[in-house]
Amino acid sequence: KKAAVWTTEEEGMLLDFLASHLSQASNGNFKKATWNAAAAHMAHNYPQGPDNGNKTAESCEQKFKALKKSYYAITNLKSVASGFAYDNKHSAMILLDNADLWDQYVKVMYQAHKDAKPFCNSGFPHFASIELLLPLHGQGQFI
Repeated sequence: KKAAVWTTEEEGMLLDFLASHLSQASNGNFKKATWNAAAAHMAHNYPQGPDNGNKTAESCEQKFKALKKSYYAITNLKSVASGFAYDNKHSAMILLDNADLWDQYVKVMYQAHKDAKPFCNSGFPHFASIELLLPLHGQGQFI
């Protein structure tokens, strides 16, 4: 059984599908029926290829969890006083003069931030789409 390989376009298609079924979500979590429908939607729009596994309900759910993990890593990168600027399209744009600080952020001092590592020099085009799918959580000193 081959693993499902996801393109950015396929990820966007999954997120669009979930957005159209947001009323079926409970606190940012979708039911099994929604995942089954998402798998059928993906199979219809992106048939399985020779080098790519089928987009099953389970793989759709796992992909969404992975995308949420990336979303939260970037949210943390944007909101915590990390000393980095982040742009969804262009990345954290880490240059040589602050590469050591980045390494400390993702490895040494802040093990909790290891999920931010891929976004050193790559953007995350799905940030806004995922943000729409998740329940709002208050942030700030007095919340």
